Amino acid sequence: HDDRVVPAHSFKFAAAAQAAQAGCNPMIIRIDTKAGHGAGKPTAKQIEEVADRWGFLTKALKM
Repeated sequence: HDDRVVPAHSFKFAAAAQAAQAGCNPMIIRIDTKAGHGAGKPTAKQIEEVADRWGFLTKALKM
């Protein structure tokens, strides 16, 4: 989470995108409150992000 980028904007974008879609498919938004800009993301954070993506895909595709 970056103080220069308020998370409310992300929530508004996700809500608008979900309202604009024709179907009832889920959307995912990931807010990381302890993230920053730049390279050097720890391996544990990378694993968390990949796990979130796979979890979402598994649920969305009913696997």
